[in-house]
Amino acid sequence: MSTIWDVAKLAGVSKSTVSRVMNNQPCSPAAKEAVLSAVKKLNYNPSVFAKNIRTQKSMAIAFMVPDVSNLFYTEIFKGIEDVAYRQEYMVTLCDTQNDPQHEIRYAEKLMQRKIDGLIYSTYKMDISTQQYFINLSKSLPIVFIDYAFKQYEDISIVATEGYNSSREAVKFLYHKGKRNIAYINFPRDVEVTKLRYEGYKSGLEDCGLSFEPKRVYFPEIQNSIVDRSTGYYGVKELISSGIEIDAIMFAADPLAVGALRYFKKEGIKIPDEISLIGFDNNAICEIIDPNLTTIAQPIRDVGTTSAQILLNKINGVENDNDRIFFEGELIQRKTT
Repeated sequence: MSTIWDVAKLAGVSKSTVSRVMNNQPCSPAAKEAVLSAVKKLNYNPSVFAKNIRTQKSMAIAFMVPDVSNLFYTEIFKGIEDVAYRQEYMVTLCDTQNDPQHEIRYAEKLMQRKIDGLIYSTYKMDISTQQYFINLSKSLPIVFIDYAFKQYEDISIVATEGYNSSREAVKFLYHKGKRNIAYINFPRDVEVTKLRYEGYKSGLEDCGLSFEPKRVYFPEIQNSIVDRSTGYYGVKELISSGIEIDAIMFAADPLAVGALRYFKKEGIKIPDEISLIGFDNNAICEIIDPNLTTIAQPIRDVGTTSAQILLNKINGVENDNDRIFFEGELIQRKTT
């Protein structure tokens, strides 16, 4: 079986030149022709490299996330990889650490490596970064998986809406006799949960309940959206304020997990004294005790759908931008 060294020797070039040709990187036309001729004569056929040369594709896509420790993104990644693997694509997972500048730097490095497409997710929706990726989508196939990008009409989006499902969750609590429903959110600059919060406020109005700002907790700053201490200190602050609370909704499941730790420490019984509802339906919801009532996203479906749309765009199967919005579903467990 021929090796890359054999190709280099026959073509009269270095191994690095052979590698550049196979990775579709810049080199002289003469060197490229010599390498391709040697590859053909030697029947040198490492499948990925050969396919790259034939299709002018890297057979690689990337999934950019703000916090890889969030189980929500882990589940999405599994869905993406399921689809990508079947079509012989590799997936690069990029953790931007909730930093808009990291997102741009990652994108620049990925473009240097000539990825074929990107699935992009963010928390903060920084305006300049947001515009950067919107503009990039005009030259690189991109699928956005945040509902906050819904305002743009000429991009592909896969997301779960949070407004209606959160609104209905308030009604669910109301029918269980809850009248003092609190909400624990992320910092105000986290865009992806804003519609969930708006749905909470609309649900209160639907039920004839007054919105009380003192029943809402926003942390000042947060680097990780899975920082469970936010939920812990959020409920601690609400309870310590003395305001009456008989139920709490959370912008995401990890916040509820942190809150449960506080309630156990203080001997507050769930759901006898306070009911809890999270958002996302991460795997941890069924593991913790008591297991968590939550608004479920079809997380794996978000991943598989995003990947299929992206690969369709890359391969020219569909030219129009797809916009897929899933509905959230309340999953009742022991915290209610």
